[in-house]
Amino acid sequence: MRKITRAFLTAVLPVVLLVCVLPQQANPQSRANFWFLNNTGKQLNNLYVSPHSQNSWGQDVLGRSALPGGMGTLIVFPPAWRGVCHEDFKLVFSDGSSETYTQGIDVCQLHALQFNADTVEGF
Repeated sequence: MRKITRAFLTAVLPVVLLVCVLPQQANPQSRANFWFLNNTGKQLNNLYVSPHSQNSWGQDVLGRSALPGGMGTLIVFPPAWRGVCHEDFKLVFSDGSSETYTQGIDVCQLHALQFNADTVEGF
């Protein structure tokens, strides 16, 4: 699985980053879209993203989709969220377990987030 993740990051992530970053370079403070990589080893059934200042999770950004371990997706925020940089995350897995990350990750300062079994890394 590690080879798949490394191959994926090496081949696909640079292209995605290029697409995400180039149109937004003029105003980096407004950039909030990012690449989300599920490297937890579990299938992700629900993903909730919320501004750190908010007390509720809102809607599941995956909708009816699921995200298998080792796969990624582009998270695109609605225009109303432009300039909101510090985000919290709740991941709900197919086995019913969940992980929350409520430290207010600054998504405006990165291009990708990799969620591992018990940590999160930004790139």
